[in-house]
Amino acid sequence: MATINDVAKLAGVSTATVSRVINRSAFVQPATLERVEKAISELNYQRDARAAALANRSSQTLGLLTGNLADPFFALIAKHVEEVAREQQCQLVVVSGGHDAKREKQGLDFLISQGCEAMVVHSKMLDDQTLIRYGAQLPSMVLLNRRIAELAHRSVWLDNTNAAAESVRHLIAQGHRKIACITTDLPIEDRAHRLAGYRLAMGEANIEVASNWVISQKFSEEGGEAAGLELLARCPDVTAVVTFNDVMAAGLMACLQERGVRVPQDISIVGFDDVLLARYLYPRLSTMHYPIGKMSRYAAKLALKYHQGESVPPALHEFQAHLVARQTVSQPNFQPFSKQIDS
Repeated sequence: MATINDVAKLAGVSTATVSRVINRSAFVQPATLERVEKAISELNYQRDARAAALANRSSQTLGLLTGNLADPFFALIAKHVEEVAREQQCQLVVVSGGHDAKREKQGLDFLISQGCEAMVVHSKMLDDQTLIRYGAQLPSMVLLNRRIAELAHRSVWLDNTNAAAESVRHLIAQGHRKIACITTDLPIEDRAHRLAGYRLAMGEANIEVASNWVISQKFSEEGGEAAGLELLARCPDVTAVVTFNDVMAAGLMACLQERGVRVPQDISIVGFDDVLLARYLYPRLSTMHYPIGKMSRYAAKLALKYHQGESVPPALHEFQAHLVARQTVSQPNFQPFSKQIDS
């Protein structure tokens, strides 16, 4: 009877690599995976039944790779994926990628090592090819908030371009023409798509975007405050702002209000996400409702359907955001910031 050592020798790899292939406990390069599986087939290698049972002990485990759980947006993702796991009587393993490529890869490998075959993956920093390779090894892996053409049937995403354009159109309808865009400094597709939507709506209204109207900072409360300081220094004539998310809007509002700039009397603001925070800021934040809860549940159910071998017809899993108008938008005050503060 063939042993794991025989398989390793024939495939030209270590026994540890053979073990990873057998147990799907870590990512293995496709070429190596193919050699090992070919050796297993040629030698008719059979695992010990007890070892196989141990390796499969977590087959009912759903994995989630997400961003910073301290951010309310990512906490919402975890909350709704957990709801599905409970409903389906699955264990849930959650790891944070922290918007760092190395940490995201380590997180995926950890989920694999824990026996997670069904996964919801919110990865922004790993490149497409890396995720495609993982997807080839993990047929029950579903991407959340990202679309890769080769994995489109396993991608759940938002139309960020249209959502951003709608937020700008709302401000233009109120009479604003000098509209700034406060965005993230991370080189992610959400940034590119929302900037495209901002420029699209401005172009539709024949408004030329000044270079200083686009401000990039970390997408946090602190980043919003820093963007507020830039806005006051560089864009004194701006009458409205769209932000990358609600926490940036919260930091921006705090910065402006501390310096005597009133929202919305002096400047209008539209956020993005519609997290719980948006409803309890003062004034209450107008924002784009991102259906992340619905999307997270959808992605989790989709991953489990693939894992359970259910027939899933090919489909485009695209969602739309919508405007929630509250109290941070009014008609423009054309008096520059500096005069508002001095008066």
